[in-house]
Amino acid sequence: MTPCICGRLRRTSRALTRLYDEALAPVGITVTQFSVLRTLSRMERPTLVELAEATAHEKSALWRTLQPLVKKGWVGAATDKGARGQRFALTPAGLEKLNDALPHWRAAQAKVSETLGEREAALIALLKEVETHV
Repeated sequence: MTPCICGRLRRTSRALTRLYDEALAPVGITVTQFSVLRTLSRMERPTLVELAEATAHEKSALWRTLQPLVKKGWVGAATDKGARGQRFALTPAGLEKLNDALPHWRAAQAKVSETLGEREAALIALLKEVETHV
């Protein structure tokens, strides 16, 4: 029987999530939160829809991820006058949290890179192709 590609990718994703979450635990954030903070650091006050598109999240899941970040003061949420939705931005405290997390993220990233070796670039390209075409 042919292995299920989706099942294998999901198992791998869970293993990687555990690795990164454990690495980021001393800073008090998860890899999902780190990813959102990092994406916000590169965007100019995106809406929830824009941020969801950039991070490939469902809006409701992204909203659940954003709420604790807003409550902790790491992400600011504001509605422009006359606008319908909130816009989000990294706060100075959020930037500090991101900077504190970066060395921990880099350590996890290095462990994965070491495992992949020369295959890393090919894997990234293949995953991007699958994401684009599926």
